Amino acid sequence: MDIQHPRDKVELREALAALLERPGVTPAEIDEQIDALIRYTLRRQVSLEHCLMACDQGRLVGVCLCIDGAGRLSTLFIPTQSRFLVPATAMVSLLEEVARQARGRNMQLLQVTVGPDARLEGGVCRQAGFERLAQMIYMDSDLTKPLRPPQPIVDVQWLTYDNAVHPLFARVVQGTYQRSLDCVGLNEVRHIEDILASHKAAGEFDPRFWLLARVGGEPAGIILLSQLPERWALEVVYMGVLPVWRGRGCGVALLLQALQIARQQALTTLTLSVDATNVPALKLYERFGFRETARREVWLRKL
Repeated sequence: MDIQHPRDKVELREALAALLERPGVTPAEIDEQIDALIRYTLRRQVSLEHCLMACDQGRLVGVCLCIDGAGRLSTLFIPTQSRFLVPATAMVSLLEEVARQARGRNMQLLQVTVGPDARLEGGVCRQAGFERLAQMIYMDSDLTKPLRPPQPIVDVQWLTYDNAVHPLFARVVQGTYQRSLDCVGLNEVRHIEDILASHKAAGEFDPRFWLLARVGGEPAGIILLSQLPERWALEVVYMGVLPVWRGRGCGVALLLQALQIARQQALTTLTLSVDATNVPALKLYERFGFRETARREVWLRKL
């Protein structure tokens, strides 16, 4: 079996077609999706250079697209069709090579997200040294519909991000991880500077939308927002409350601020993702009109 990068645009399209293949999707529709993907990567300056193909006597038996991101996190895309996943030998070998090359590029984490019932994909990830992190629920709040959110019970002052307060933002973000119910398996895995770099790379970073909440002059929580122009949406990239302030209305104040910013920017959707086990957060989000749109299993390999 040979593992190599696509040698030309034809082989790259063959690899992308294998990743996009789904039951009921025609070859013409896949071609359109490939064109849209390439346009998107050009617009967002995302590289496809770390795509790898596994071939056995000229037959494609495995493929993986590796997108390196800020914060030394690389996101992988693998096929969903059983002909690539059973047996798992080719894909496991391919993912081992992906990890070897990513380590050489100084990546720290590999991430794969698959459907909640993707037993075959999950099995391949496990055999390739990945660990299941969490099931993430993706949620939207439609701002075009009437919404009566809860009102805050604390008086919050807002501090906007800039380089001068970067160390404070970093300390508060780290502090909100204590006893957090979101993605517990990530605790103490990544350096805070890598984490903040990843957050900045989500959507379109604007320091005006990174806010630290203070109550009585003391830090209480933080919310990091980013615009998604393709969707006319504002994403809650990260939101956290320091342990001492939990259950005292800070989460409501953070989301109300996000709601106000979204409306000021004439955006139609607030969007976020949350660990399915984080029941308190889910209850809060539902009070702000958030409804589930999808679920994904997240698998990680630490390099």
